[in-house]
Amino acid sequence: MILSSHIIAASAVVAPLLNRPLSFANVALIFFASFLSHFALDALPHWDYKMLSFPKENGERQFIFKKYFLTKDLLKNLLDGVIGLGGAILIIGFPKDFLEFVLFGLIVFGAILPDILEALFVIKKWRVLESLHKFHLAIHGKRVFINKPFWGVISQILIIVLVIFILSGF
Repeated sequence: MILSSHIIAASAVVAPLLNRPLSFANVALIFFASFLSHFALDALPHWDYKMLSFPKENGERQFIFKKYFLTKDLLKNLLDGVIGLGGAILIIGFPKDFLEFVLFGLIVFGAILPDILEALFVIKKWRVLESLHKFHLAIHGKRVFINKPFWGVISQILIIVLVIFILSGF
C-alpha cells in the first residue's frame, strides 16, 4: 500500500477513540491501532509504486543512494504523505490545539512506522529489526497489481472507501 492509504485508513480506524477521555491507555491504543492497521492493509492485494533507491537484487531489497533518491523517491513519498494528511484531516479534523496535534502525529506516525522501520532494516540491516522485517514480508498480500498502477490506485481507493464505510457504521 502507499503511504496515503495507510494514513487515511489508520485515521478512520482510530477516529472513534479520539472521543474517549484522554488517558495513557487510550493514547497507546490509538498509536498501536494505527500501527497494526498498516499490516492489515498490507495483507490485502495491492500496488506499491517503485522506489528506485530500493531495487531488488537476488530477491532482496537493497539501498542505493543516488540522485534519484532525493529527486524522485523522496518527493514521491512526500507527495503521497501530504495526500494522506489531507485525507486524515477530512476524517478526524484539523488539530485545534497542541494535544490534538500530538494525537494526530501519533496516528500518522503509527500508520507509516512499519515502512520506516522496513527502510531502516534494508539500509542498515539492524538485527533488532530483522523479525519485524520478516513479519512484514510474510504479511504482505500477493500484489496482483504489479506494473498496473491505474488498477492499483483504483483498488486502494476502493479499499479505503470500504474501510471508512464499514467503520462509520454504514
